[in-house]
Amino acid sequence: MADSRNKAEHVVAHEEGWAVKAEGAEQPTKVYDNKQDAIDRAKEIAENKGTSAVIHKKDGTIQNQHSYGDNSNNSSQGKS
Repeated sequence: MADSRNKAEHVVAHEEGWAVKAEGAEQPTKVYDNKQDAIDRAKEIAENKGTSAVIHKKDGTIQNQHSYGDNSNNSSQGKS
């Protein structure tokens, strides 16, 4: 069974700005006023965990993805 260290970090729209939220988590890790601040933090967490940072648009669709796992040199967007 996978634990939280293997799950992606998501940047999602939040009523108070932009939230960094671990995949499967009920509560966000942190909420930021600025989307770029949330993206930077999600990428930092994902890099430390060796997972991915998934950036969402306000409508919930995926805008971009940055992978930091074993296949991180393939592409920073989507799967290869």
